[in-house]
Amino acid sequence: MKSRAGVAGVAPDRVVDDPVLVDFVDGLTPGELLGMLAGMRPSSLVLDALMTIDRAALSDVDAVAFLQVHQRVAAWWAAVGLEAVIPAAAAEPLIEEFTLLVPGSDEERTIRIADVRREELGAALRLPPATAQDHIDTARLLAGPLAATAVALAAGEITDRHVAVIVEAAGRLPGRGMRDDGDRATFTSCCADLERRVLPTARKATVSMTRAAARRAVLAIDAAGERRRRCEAKCTRDVYVVDELDGISTLIARMSTEAAHAVMAQVEALAHNEGFTPDPAATMGERRAEALAALVLRTEASLPQVRAHLDLVIDLPTLLALADALGGAESGGPAGQVELRGAGPVSADVVRDLLTDPEVAVTMRRLVTDPVTGHLLDYGRRVYQVPQRLREYVVARDRVCRFPGCRRAAARSQIDHADAWNDGGDTSPANLGALCVRHHQLKTHTGWTITASRPDGSCTWTSPHGRTYEHAPPPL
Repeated sequence: MKSRAGVAGVAPDRVVDDPVLVDFVDGLTPGELLGMLAGMRPSSLVLDALMTIDRAALSDVDAVAFLQVHQRVAAWWAAVGLEAVIPAAAAEPLIEEFTLLVPGSDEERTIRIADVRREELGAALRLPPATAQDHIDTARLLAGPLAATAVALAAGEITDRHVAVIVEAAGRLPGRGMRDDGDRATFTSCCADLERRVLPTARKATVSMTRAAARRAVLAIDAAGERRRRCEAKCTRDVYVVDELDGISTLIARMSTEAAHAVMAQVEALAHNEGFTPDPAATMGERRAEALAALVLRTEASLPQVRAHLDLVIDLPTLLALADALGGAESGGPAGQVELRGAGPVSADVVRDLLTDPEVAVTMRRLVTDPVTGHLLDYGRRVYQVPQRLREYVVARDRVCRFPGCRRAAARSQIDHADAWNDGGDTSPANLGALCVRHHQLKTHTGWTITASRPDGSCTWTSPHGRTYEHAPPPL
């Protein structure tokens, strides 16, 4: 029996011929059906129910709900595919050995080829060999040391992009080669610690926030390894050019994180300086390009003097080189961590190197944080109604735009009253927050509202559709 009867908003190319599915969707509007599917675990039934909905006829509210359910189903389906990679490529790397006789002698030579099934998988799926190997490595990790990540993916709690971040971080942990039982035990333990630290963020945050959490986790789990990797990575520094079309080329520089951000800060400072005007009508992107060229080539006869600075956050024990003893996996605290604003976690050695560099001017400011939440409580000065001081406090507390998922630096954002001054909102830390230009305009003009703004910088947003989203500033 094939039927469309009673199914509201059914897709025009979809014939509902499953009696169970017909009973499931019978009489429901798309909004009602999506509300039901949102509370279900992803499965083939949820997928089939989604396919009964006419996507082109959805309202804007129902379309967003559809995409939320679709994302969870896509994650589940990606997990299903990864389960099939194991039998296709084997749970452990297969090593084929070939014995050859060296021509002109009786000597034998052994040739070993690892993962010989990789090429079959790559050819069948039209993937480059390296991408096929990434699929295989990911599937093996999710079937073993990263089992909790696999469960989260299958439940639709995280996406395959979140998984890629966690897998990349796992590849930097001790014992990752799993050459023997000792390595395997070490790696499995470190992966469990990684998941404990990162999955809570991955379940509720963006991929970039998950990447920052993963960097912090790797630093905490393997501080000694981070110092070694930092030294080894120095050999990858380089500068090169990629020529594009229409007389434009991309200049790419690989350098230490602190050096890269220092260069970028100098470029930003010059580009925003009113005395540097190569073209008054130029966009900010053009001004940055011109500023970089001027700084490197000294094309301007007299460049305006600008001072750029970097903001680094470090706790006192780490600064005193005591953090390795106080933090780490056992205590759950950071081990030798520091954060470079705009770049995320970096090694504590970065700060120690800067402090000992006579060419670098260092200014220190005390930041007092809540020991449990990591939220900023005070920034070392008593402030009343001095706007600049209050702005500095809000920037230090929020660190990024407070719209959910936005990573625009608070230092390059506007300070907004959550409750407008004209409506009785006061100028206080509880009612102030950093918003980039776009999200400030969205709040002012398009129906997005902050329904709760708190002294620690956290807030609750309500969208024009009536959905609520929580935001909390990244902990210091």
